Amino acid sequence: MPFEISANPVAMNMYNNIAVHQAQASTAMAKIASGEKAADPTLAAPAGAATGLQSTLSATQTAVSSTQNAINILQVADTAYAEATALAQQGLALANDRNVSGADTTAIDAQLTAIEAGINSIAANTQYNGTAVLGTALTAMVNASGSTMTVTPDSISAVANSGDRVADYTAAIDAIADSRAENLGNLASLQSTVFVLETTITNQQAAIGQALDSDVAKDMMSLTSANILTESATAMLAQAMQMNTSVLKLL
Repeated sequence: MPFEISANPVAMNMYNNIAVHQAQASTAMAKIASGEKAADPTLAAPAGAATGLQSTLSATQTAVSSTQNAINILQVADTAYAEATALAQQGLALANDRNVSGADTTAIDAQLTAIEAGINSIAANTQYNGTAVLGTALTAMVNASGSTMTVTPDSISAVANSGDRVADYTAAIDAIADSRAENLGNLASLQSTVFVLETTITNQQAAIGQALDSDVAKDMMSLTSANILTESATAMLAQAMQMNTSVLKLL
């Protein structure tokens, strides 16, 4: 009666186990090296989830850039208002001096003319990156959804010459103060918006990291476990192969 030697099922099982454990070890090593969950081919979800988060993050960063640009412009406008106010206050002081008996009105009027020219120059020549600031509307993107805020720093009007120079300069100072107060309100609003957006960016970056970044401790445990199981399966395979060899010797 002929003998039949069937395939060694234990050996075949160990071969399969070794292949599985080596693949697990390779995946764990790749995740540790890259620091990303996406290195795991069995995890398609993290990359997909992160794509949406990254798109939102990009839009939020764009909003920060847009809003910060508007802030820069309003800060330039505030400087212009401050400089114009300083000149107008000098003019008011001279206007009061002009009313003093015996004042040299000709000399004072010349100084007032120079001051008014300075105020007009500020109104006409205040620029940011080559663009006029005062009287020019600017629009800022204030969130990731694309919502906008439009503000217009007021122009500075020329000082009137009604004959009452004190009244003229007092009115000019009041008008500039009103424009500056409105500008500072818009500036504070945009600065608050940037603070919220930057906080949002921090949270979004954390969420993306959570979706993509590998848990190194967990992956190290997976790598160690896979290596141990591979060694164990290799040992068992060697035993199974030795059993086959012993049977053949008996034959």
